[in-house]
Amino acid sequence: MQKIDRFFGVLLIFAACGRTVDTILWTQPMSGILIWFLGSSLAALLLGTLNIVRAARPHDKTLAAVTLVGTACWAALAFAFGKSIGNVLDPRPLGHVIISSILVAFSATTLRERQENWCQRETL
Repeated sequence: MQKIDRFFGVLLIFAACGRTVDTILWTQPMSGILIWFLGSSLAALLLGTLNIVRAARPHDKTLAAVTLVGTACWAALAFAFGKSIGNVLDPRPLGHVIISSILVAFSATTLRERQENWCQRETL
């Protein structure tokens, strides 16, 4: 399961790289929208990286909480972008929404497993 978790973290990084290339190719140089999109691509890259680290650290409750909230917010932003362009089924935002939703589920599982293990230790 950890390999699948990491795979989706890598997918989010690839999606962010694709977004970066798309932004550079199709946006006016040094425009405000270019800077904004590059910043959001950086956020997606960081979230993908944090999710890969979280997959390797299943006992890190804080990291699981950070990735859960951050990746859920990213999924919401990607969905909002799809709504703003009038097509939530456009592959650009839809890919981010699907990948992020799966990573949110993995983060929640990591967080829940940590809490369950802690509760079991307390009762022993």
